[in-house]
Amino acid sequence: MIRLLFLFAILQLTIPVSSQTDNFTGEDDAIMTVVKNETQSFFMGEYEDWKNCWIHSSDIYFEWIRSNVHHFYTDWSDLDRVMRPIITENVGKSDAFYSLRTDVKIMQAENMAWVTYRQNLSGDKSDEQRVLVKEDGDWKIIMVTVVASETFPKFDSN
Repeated sequence: MIRLLFLFAILQLTIPVSSQTDNFTGEDDAIMTVVKNETQSFFMGEYEDWKNCWIHSSDIYFEWIRSNVHHFYTDWSDLDRVMRPIITENVGKSDAFYSLRTDVKIMQAENMAWVTYRQNLSGDKSDEQRVLVKEDGDWKIIMVTVVASETFPKFDSN
């Protein structure tokens, strides 16, 4: 959690850094490769590949919110315990899916990066964030936030 607080403090000092998908740097491409691999390995049932995208510490943050479910974990061992059977047993390896990301923004400061985007995953739309840190030269995820806002009822302004 201290790393996350540090990231948000640093990002406030360095914004803007980069934000357009057509202006990605080499580091941006490396960051997005991890983001894409994490999503793809989850839906293809490749647990070890998914696990390799993450930092394995008590500093992680994972939150997935839909209208009927809320997953929240702040320790790798808890996330690992819950996600391993979901990925290996409940995800069909032959299931076809597509992932379209729009409004991608990447902000970097030192060895940390903050990625935000809208995702259309086979028709399920969500707003997502990933925070990554560089560990031994490789980008790894330390925070995921997924809010499937379109699953919530819409309130009329009247």
